[in-house]
Amino acid sequence: MKIVFLGTSAAVPTKERNTASIYIMTTNGAYLFDAGEGLQKQLQIAKLNPIKIKAVFISHMHFDHVLGLPGLLMTMALMNRKEPLTIVGTRKLFQFLKMFDEKFYMDLTFDVEFVEAHQGSVYENKEIKVTAFPTIHSTESYAYRIYEYKLKRKFYPEKALKLGIPRGPLWNKLQLGDSITLNGKKITPEMVSDPPPPPVSVSISGDTAYFDELIDFFKESDVLIYESTFSKELVNKASEMLHSTSEQAALAALKSGVKLLVLYHFSERYKNAKLLEEEAKKIFPNTVAAKDFMCIKIEDNNINVIDNIEKCE
Repeated sequence: MKIVFLGTSAAVPTKERNTASIYIMTTNGAYLFDAGEGLQKQLQIAKLNPIKIKAVFISHMHFDHVLGLPGLLMTMALMNRKEPLTIVGTRKLFQFLKMFDEKFYMDLTFDVEFVEAHQGSVYENKEIKVTAFPTIHSTESYAYRIYEYKLKRKFYPEKALKLGIPRGPLWNKLQLGDSITLNGKKITPEMVSDPPPPPVSVSISGDTAYFDELIDFFKESDVLIYESTFSKELVNKASEMLHSTSEQAALAALKSGVKLLVLYHFSERYKNAKLLEEEAKKIFPNTVAAKDFMCIKIEDNNINVIDNIEKCE
């Protein structure tokens, strides 16, 4: 899994930061979380193909999280996309896209399946599952958690041969977790392979005030991406605007037992997010402040932070 930050700013873009958008690449395809304005240009700079996006998840209907979506859909149509696209968000997002289609004649070349966000599972295929949890913000808003399941198990050829299973596609089926029938006998994956490894999971807070109920939702994520709009000195302002501080993000990471905390969604008042990173590290040392085009690579239980997408092979 690779996580690419296409925007890390709150409310408005700055010279250094675009508005919120996170592109997650998996072996199954790509998934987009929020779509701030300027998204298409960021995709081009990062050399990421929008056609590979299988689903889009919008946390809430504030302009800095959604304005890039109509343009993205139009670009997909101009690229003659045929594969259906799933869009997950609030009912207001559906109304927004319907209005856009009526006013601007989007004439999409592909079907859009709209899923109304709710607590629980909102998207699932054989390798990917995405769940949602309502957050506390000034409008209906959701945090998301994406799981990538590793289908291939550690396979023992000698056990397969002992059971009379010939080399070839039957081995592959068993390694991917499917049972087979051979000479009238059912053979399960457990008879020739180890159990599948646990899924990789990444949680994204969206915009939210800090509250303890989120802890269980984030529990033991490999990576927690948490909004850090304000520093600890502005905790009252954060509370008033239903956002979080760097310290609150760190507290969420500590309580939920994640491996890595990534701060994002910074107020434009912070030209450098190092201050917020240092505040969070006092509570949760394994913290990094995201920047645009930063990449996080998760492979074989190793999490590597790479400062630029060009180095994230």
